[in-house]
Amino acid sequence: IRAVRDATMKQLSSPTWEWKDHARLIRREDNDCTRPGEVVARTIHAELDVPWFLEAYGDNHRGAVLDTNAVDNLTPVTTGKAKFMVHIPCSIKAAAMNKTQESPADLRAIVEYGHGLFYHREEVSESPHVQMAHENGYILMAMDWRGMSAFDLLIVIKTLMSTPRLFQATRDNLIQGYANKIALQHFAQNEMLSSDWLLFGSRFAKKRAIPTFDSKKPVSAFYGISQGGILGAGYTALIGPTNLIDRAILGVPGSPFALILTRSLEFQGYDKILLLNFYNNRHVRILLSLTQMAWDSTEGSGLLAGPIEEAFPRVLLQAGLGDSTVPTLAAEALARAFGAQTLPGNPRQIYGISIGKPANEISDGPHATLTELLFEEEYPTLPVKDLVGPHNGVHYCVRKDSQILKQIETFIDSGKVIDVCDKDRCHRQHANC
Repeated sequence: IRAVRDATMKQLSSPTWEWKDHARLIRREDNDCTRPGEVVARTIHAELDVPWFLEAYGDNHRGAVLDTNAVDNLTPVTTGKAKFMVHIPCSIKAAAMNKTQESPADLRAIVEYGHGLFYHREEVSESPHVQMAHENGYILMAMDWRGMSAFDLLIVIKTLMSTPRLFQATRDNLIQGYANKIALQHFAQNEMLSSDWLLFGSRFAKKRAIPTFDSKKPVSAFYGISQGGILGAGYTALIGPTNLIDRAILGVPGSPFALILTRSLEFQGYDKILLLNFYNNRHVRILLSLTQMAWDSTEGSGLLAGPIEEAFPRVLLQAGLGDSTVPTLAAEALARAFGAQTLPGNPRQIYGISIGKPANEISDGPHATLTELLFEEEYPTLPVKDLVGPHNGVHYCVRKDSQILKQIETFIDSGKVIDVCDKDRCHRQHANC
């Protein structure tokens, strides 16, 4: 996986690679920002040329695996295509057009969003994300997790039902997906802001570029939730040496997958498929443990493990005690892999995780931080044994919590990690968001 990363960066950094020749607009949607409730001024649907390392390219090739010769020689098989989308909020358009009456906001950050389990890039369009972007001056962009998106679900089901060897294809497609996302980050920092796609103005007037906050280069941030946080940990660890991402927020994340799945409500349907081929769940556990050895290379806990040590960007992990979708036990494991610290207001102390100091006048806080919310009604209901807990809303309420959002925005804007639990220890009575 590191070879794919290095080969991708090698090609993108070549003097002969010009992004204006490798990025194409598919569709542009302009919205009326004077319409009540509208916060997105423009949505861009586009595609990039990307270095391709799978043996096959094109439609109906989600079952392809990595070409080992291409990986070993750091030479792509061909140039593929990867689609993405971008949201520009109304506040940034207002700043570009100098409309002071419309709450303008200069561009502070370009935030890449990582979607949830077997979903797709359109998840970035959900109201909380675009509202946060509008209020703070963020451009949002998103690309599918190739290998673990809605378009890969049929391959995964076939793997579980009858063809376990296809698991390699899922992993290898995810590695290609990481390469695609590295290309997106490289494009965002080297070409996107100067492209015609992001200029505003009428057809008869000079087009206006988007102004940046304090005339500085915008922050490059990643924000992933659920699967976006799980895979985002691996992506963040992998992309670290490239310096393409300044900071990452991982919402309700965890690691490893083999630990998460058997304790997750989301796994119940997939478990039933597996039991069509196995006698009991002990056999399912053995299979998951075996496949985890191959999956480790794509996860945060695997990429952060020795003996290789690489730099990674500052990371903020946010979890909910009582979560029955991604168990907090897995979030703890991921936090230890990052060497994360909690802050003094955290609702509990965690074995193997020290307590750090929040941001102040001279420090931005820990390099990696874990913040937890404790949901008092849901937390005691989780089983102690390796069982799935009852359905609750913790997994979804963490991302909507006002203090969690405040911590995210402060972290993106300034890099400072504030202790949002210092007053109430982040206790929440019930997950009723």
